[in-house]
Amino acid sequence: MITLRYEKTVVAGMCDNFRILHISDVHFSKYTSHEKNMQVTGEILDICKAHSGMLDAICVTGDLISRESGSETFADAVVLMQGLRAYAPKVFYSMGNHEMDYPRKMRFAFLRQLSRKKITVLDNAVTCYEGVHFAGLTLPQTVYKSTDGNYSDLRTIDRQLVTKCLGTCPEKPCILLAHSPMGFEAYWEWGADVVLSGHVHGGIVRIGEIGLLSPERKFLPKYTKGIYVKTGCTMQVSAGIGKLRFGNPPEVVLMELHGIPREEGSHAP
Repeated sequence: MITLRYEKTVVAGMCDNFRILHISDVHFSKYTSHEKNMQVTGEILDICKAHSGMLDAICVTGDLISRESGSETFADAVVLMQGLRAYAPKVFYSMGNHEMDYPRKMRFAFLRQLSRKKITVLDNAVTCYEGVHFAGLTLPQTVYKSTDGNYSDLRTIDRQLVTKCLGTCPEKPCILLAHSPMGFEAYWEWGADVVLSGHVHGGIVRIGEIGLLSPERKFLPKYTKGIYVKTGCTMQVSAGIGKLRFGNPPEVVLMELHGIPREEGSHAP
């Protein structure tokens, strides 16, 4: 059963409070049946329904589909995303490493399907909604896996890479959808006020508050689940929904952002 976790943070420069439902790593694939995909869809939409009228936006931060998926799985993913539109005025979507593993033509065909359903696709793009900037970061595949298919010598996520993908940080406040949390330092340096991430699946195996493994086969990854804070920047990492996991229930996260006046230099690295 999918659980709902509540988190909150303050955001300097935000005029009003803002509620975001954060969904990550659903991982519909050819190995999950249509019936299972629809069960997951139903559970997510039931959570949305229980908070109907309260949500300002829904953010989906990548790996909605697994790399092994086909057209039937794409159709199931579109059903979920279309269903979300009934419960929030805006649904934002950014890609993860699994979407990036698809051939360009197939990947963009999927994104077009989402756009036709009025999903705001943020593929290295920025948009402004209700006075808040939303940026969607699409990282290169070499951040997740080396060109020879291994997990050594991975590309580092630094400020230069984020700027290359997105340009300079827009006016505040700015919410960054970034699938991998491993670039938190870079996201902070870039200027994000709030970062929504997933990817690590809560550490796959959790013992208490400790996640043991990352998808890159690294033990004890630094960021796995929950809230991480640097001066003027909060990153919320979701444990996600799909894939094998132990001691680590699937989840979506309701994030409440409380606006406060911005002080000069409050975000400076």
